Order: sequence, then structure tokens, then C-alpha cells
Amino acid sequence: MARFAKRAIEFHSGYVWNFDWIRRGIEFAHRHEMTSLILHRNDIVDMVVYPGTLFGASDAGRNIFERYREIYPKLYKYTPTRRSGPYQRRDYLRRVIDLAGRHGIEVWFENKELSFPDILLELNPQLVKGGTLCPNDPFWWEFVDAKYTELFQDLPGIAGIITAPGTGESRLAISSNRCTCEACKGSTPQRWYRELIMAMHAPIRAAGRELMIRDFVFDKKAQTELAETISGLPEDVIVSLKNTPHDYYPTFPDNPRLGDVGNHRQWVEFDTMGQYFGWGIGPAVIIDDYRKRMETALRHGVEGVILRTDWESLDGHSCFHTPNRLNLHAGAALAVDAAVTDRTIHRSWLSETGMTRQGADDAELDAAADWSARLFARSWEIVSKSLYVNDCVFSDSSNYPVSLDHAWWLAEKKNSLKDWDASKENALETSDANVRAILAEKDEALRLVELQPALASDPPAALTEAAHTDLVGRMETFRLYVAGWRAAVHACILTKFLLDRPTDDGAFAREVRSRIDAAFDLLQTLAGEMKAYAAATDQHFAAYNMLGWERLLTLRDDLSGRLADMPQATAQPAVVE
Repeated sequence: MARFAKRAIEFHSGYVWNFDWIRRGIEFAHRHEMTSLILHRNDIVDMVVYPGTLFGASDAGRNIFERYREIYPKLYKYTPTRRSGPYQRRDYLRRVIDLAGRHGIEVWFENKELSFPDILLELNPQLVKGGTLCPNDPFWWEFVDAKYTELFQDLPGIAGIITAPGTGESRLAISSNRCTCEACKGSTPQRWYRELIMAMHAPIRAAGRELMIRDFVFDKKAQTELAETISGLPEDVIVSLKNTPHDYYPTFPDNPRLGDVGNHRQWVEFDTMGQYFGWGIGPAVIIDDYRKRMETALRHGVEGVILRTDWESLDGHSCFHTPNRLNLHAGAALAVDAAVTDRTIHRSWLSETGMTRQGADDAELDAAADWSARLFARSWEIVSKSLYVNDCVFSDSSNYPVSLDHAWWLAEKKNSLKDWDASKENALETSDANVRAILAEKDEALRLVELQPALASDPPAALTEAAHTDLVGRMETFRLYVAGWRAAVHACILTKFLLDRPTDDGAFAREVRSRIDAAFDLLQTLAGEMKAYAAATDQHFAAYNMLGWERLLTLRDDLSGRLADMPQATAQPAVVE
């Protein structure tokens, strides 16, 4: 019997509308005993319903075509580009649901509410008050009821809806409300969350389907407000929680909301692609992290696991493009069996991706799996010592920061670790000892990544030549990526030290001044190397997104400009005696 009753694979954005990729996901799910396919777009429901009532359709319509028969002239008048899109996507999704069902896979839609088409504002100008959208206008609850009622009339095979009401990433959210009307002044986030959730719950429940609320928030305040709402919701509402608070940061503690959702079923979410751990361009195989966090989830009564394969802000890239697909194999296997070995996981990845030659025997395949496990054994350690600074998120979704303020905003405000781990309050302080430790952390990351080519140099007999060539090329990209991180963090922390302590004339301060020009020069040198590498190679586009040479140059200009604005005597490097 599987450890988790529900085991889901999740596709985002562009992949939702790519039938070949969806078929691939269904086939993977079937092979790996998964139960569910999740299709995630913030506006997925709005892309398949008009809704007809918004354009004057009567209640007589039983499907999108009967509604369309009544409203097509008005659709063409007001929103011609939406006229045929919803019914085409509706038919496409019916086919997806049918195909998944043949394999015993249920299909869920995931979005972020409130979401709505632009034309709605023209047809309902009262929704804009004082130049700002009002989230508390009662129209919204009628609109939500109508669109979910129509959705389940047209796609009755959907297993349920997963939504995130607490994030500011929806088109309209109470967490980012700027309206100052009387209704907004008299409301609370808790009340708004409940109004929205119950407006969704009624038609979903009437259709005999399920509603899942994601505890996806950006700070403790929003988490508390949403948690207070969840505690009073009907018990059939499921709660989905990221494995860590706020987002998928493997250096962060477990999500404190696990097991603290009242009498609600729980699912837990994992990222396999690596939005915050290198996209697989910097491979980060986190099997051990999954083992630990899944055990924690089970202890807290979690029944479902979601494995995210891509990221909604990066169409065209997923774990399927990189060695991070190992994380997908690991998550799927561990959700069924805690005792599955690393060898089994690596062998599954190598075999299913065609990286092993036909005719290889079991001993050869095991040897190849063991070789793969050794190759990626320290991949997460390398990435964690590169993208993170003393465990704090220093990256822009794994991209280099573009300024000193940007880096500190990412680490201490947007993705604050100290909000969840009080021991990290001074993780980025510019004391002599802490700066030395940060510099050493980046040096160690570069040392480790430079060992990777040697590990890859002696391929096992079962590995194909094409697979070996591909992996060797990835290791060079990995090295360049980590070298960029070492240079970026060195330049940032040295600059921050000088800005924080402009009058310090101690031995370490003099050392920092002696190193700063070389740190800036290295950013420029590496930017040139990355630009040349892009011109000379032909890898998946995401590799070049990550080797962001323009980002490094932008960062260099910011840092050098900051120091140039300091008093001239302080900004100049000092001679070390």
C-alpha cells in the first residue's frame, strides 16, 4: 500500500496546452503509480468559460455551445479574440481528461483567485473605485459562482479545483489590496478569504467535486490570516501546503502549518524542477531532502503529495529537460515506498530517458546507476553553497541579483529566512568572521564543482556515448554558473562590508579594499566567458538564461557605482603592509 493516498504530477502554463507534454506526464504518472495530474495556470478557468451569463446567456444552456449560440454576436463585438478560444480549449481539456481517465489518472485544475478576463471590467465599471480595483464588490461572488457552475457543466470529469487566495500573484487579492472604499475599510482579510472560498465551494460541491486551498503566502501575517479562515471552513475543503514556508527553499525549515489545519485533509507540495535551486542547469538532486520531508509530512497526517515539474514564469523548461528529473523519479518512488534505494531511483531515470544502451544486463545497469549517484552526490551541496548565503535566498529565482539592494531585498525581505528561523537574524552581517565565512563558502562551491568533470570522465559500460557527452557538457555549464555565483557573492559581500564600515582601518578592512577591484574585474571576465560560451554552444535555452552575463555586468556597475559615491579616500584600495 502506498504511503500517500494521492500522488500528483503538476504541469504549469504553456505545458498545459501542449498535448504531447501532457501525454508524457500522464504516461509518467501511470508508470510510477501516481494518481493525479494537476494543470496549473492562474487563469485556467477563465480560459475555458466565458462565462456566458456575463454576456447575457440564459440559464437554459447546458454546455458551452448552447451558451455560445445565444451570445456569439456580443462576444464578437466586445472580445473577438475570446470568441472561439474558450470552446476550443474546453474540447482540448475534455480529451486530456478522457486520456488521463483511461490510465486511472484524475485531473485537477489549479489557479490563483481572483482571476478574470479583461472585458469584465469594461462591462462592470463599478468594480473600479478611485482608480483601483475593489476586491469587496459583491459582484465578484456572483461572477465566481457563475464561472465555476459553467466550468463543471462543460468539464464534469475534473476531480477538483486547487486555488491560492493568499498570494498577490492573482489578478486581484486582498493581500495586495489598494482600494480605500467603505466596503474595503470595513472588511478584513479573513472575511474576504471566506467570501471567496465559499463562493467557489458552493458550485464545486454541487458538482460533487472537491476544493483544495493552498497555503501559499509571502509572510507570517498573511499565513496567519489565511489559517484563521481555514479553521472555520467546511471539513470537506482540503488544504495544500508547500513543504517549506512561503516557497520551495530547501535550506528552510519544514512548513510550520503541517498538521495544524484543523479537521481538514492535507496535501504537501514539492518542487522537482528547481525554481530556487538551479533549474537543473545547476543540477541539484535532493533525494535525501525528500526522504526527510516526506517522513515529516506523514507524521503530520498528510495524505497527498504534489510534484511540480516546471515553473509558471518560464515557459518551455521543466525537470524533464535536465538531470533534476531525478527529483521527479525520487518523489514519485518515495511517495509509494520509503525503502526505495538511490540506486533504484537513478536506474529508473537512466533507463526511462534512454541514457543506457539496449541489451545492458542488470549488473551493468546497476553499475551505471551507482556511477550516476556518485556524480550527483554533492550536487545539492554545490548549489546550496552557491545560490544561498548562509542558507539565505540570495538569488532571483536562481538567477544572479542585479544590484546590492536587490540581493539584500531577496534575502531579507522577499524570501526572509529569519522570519521562520530566528537563529538566522544576523546571517548576512558584515562582521569580519561572517564575511570570511561567506567568502569561504563560495570558494568551496567552486572547488567542488571543479571536481565534477573528473567524476564524469569514466563512464560505465551501460551509458550511451550520447548520454555521456551530454552530461560532460552540462558539467561545464554547471562550473560556469557556480563561478558566476562565487564572483557575484564575493563582490556583493565585499562591497557591503565597505559600505557598512567606511571608517574601519583594521587588517581585514585593508584586505577587503585590496581585493575589491579584482572582484569587479572577475565579474567582467566571467561575463565575457559566458557570452562567448553562448555563442559557441547550442544547449537548451534555459542554460543561457542562467548564465546571465548581462546580469553580472549590471551588478558590477551597481557595486562599483556605490563605492564611487563613497568619500574618495575610503573607496580607494589601500596598500597592504
